[in-house]
Amino acid sequence: EAITLFKEAQKLDPNLEIEAQSWNSLCRFGSINRHAEKVLSFGCKQAVELTPDNTNYLDSRGLARALTGNTPGAITDFQAFVNDPQFDEEYRNKRKQWIKALEKGENPFTDEVLEELRNE
Repeated sequence: EAITLFKEAQKLDPNLEIEAQSWNSLCRFGSINRHAEKVLSFGCKQAVELTPDNTNYLDSRGLARALTGNTPGAITDFQAFVNDPQFDEEYRNKRKQWIKALEKGENPFTDEVLEELRNE
């Protein structure tokens, strides 16, 4: 539904500039709600293109990438988050664990983990 609304807004006003934060929200929550394949090329791409150095947006795209099977891309995005000292060590350590799991070919994104992210 959210993707449809974003598209409708763009049709109504072709000059509408949707902020990167809004694209990121679509990316993150779409992924958390198991719609990563739909939001990856629509919301995640736009958020990162508008603000390529925002590690929050890379983190969201990393989640979408992981959920769609792009393990190398996910690891790259999560590593950027881990390397950013602005984030609390707890959050950075979570991403380190995800990277380790992904490197082993495991999927760290259980329903429980996605529920935690919903409240993060």
